[in-house]
Amino acid sequence: MRMKLMFLLLCIIGTVQAQEYVPMLSEDHRWNIEYVDPLSQNEWYTLRVVDEVTISGHVYKKYIINNNSTGCFMREVNGIVYLYDSVWNEEYIYFDFTLELGDFFDYPNTCVFGGSDFIDEIEVVEVSTMIIEGTPRKTLGFATEFSGGAVIETWIEGVGSSMSGLEPGGNYIDTWLKLNCFVVNGNTYFFNDATECNFLEVEDLVDLNKIVLYPNPVRNTSILQFPSEGIVDMLKIYDITGKVVKEEKVDKDYVLIDAMQYRSGLYFYQVFLENKLLKTEKIIIK
Repeated sequence: MRMKLMFLLLCIIGTVQAQEYVPMLSEDHRWNIEYVDPLSQNEWYTLRVVDEVTISGHVYKKYIINNNSTGCFMREVNGIVYLYDSVWNEEYIYFDFTLELGDFFDYPNTCVFGGSDFIDEIEVVEVSTMIIEGTPRKTLGFATEFSGGAVIETWIEGVGSSMSGLEPGGNYIDTWLKLNCFVVNGNTYFFNDATECNFLEVEDLVDLNKIVLYPNPVRNTSILQFPSEGIVDMLKIYDITGKVVKEEKVDKDYVLIDAMQYRSGLYFYQVFLENKLLKTEKIIIK
């Protein structure tokens, strides 16, 4: 009987140790952050990671906010999330899910929201588990010297910070920031007693008048210009019968249209973001 119990215990320990880290930087994830301003109107931010870029041999995900590029890139390895800051040309640890109770974390400079002016380090004072998408996620509760041991921020494996989502929070200024909801696989999870998300819709994020093809008619090569990277992720071109003659993933702020690839005539292009149609316009090929 004792041998059976020991075997069962070893199996349980082995299962826990074999639990794989749940990645945070997936392109099907979205974060909704609310900035609570006691002196003005609240503001909401939609955070996403898009595309991949290789820097110094490492593959990073681009981090955008309200479809605006941030100049910040992230990667994750074995429970540690790294940030590459293109402004300062350096990489540092952003999240560390290998931390345990009593460990300290040197608070980094954040990419967008800021907020590390008053805090040098934060301490893990709680370690627990949260179930999301049927998978247990490690959660870390942090306190600072200003919080008197009380948890002011929680990191959730595969999600990020309970304050700023893709960015660590950490000081009393950033208590004005809170993660309202997190979307994964089309399912929404609420945090901080929120009951609804306030994701900015595509129409709120994109100035459609700045999606322009020039010159048009196309005689040689024309440029289909977008306001910035991340605004458009798919282009489709149709002939006059409605047949798709070109379908292309977009990872830049422009696409080249080469007249040599088409017969002369009337065409239409459509551009999309996350499978949502943004704009339809005519193309004339000479």
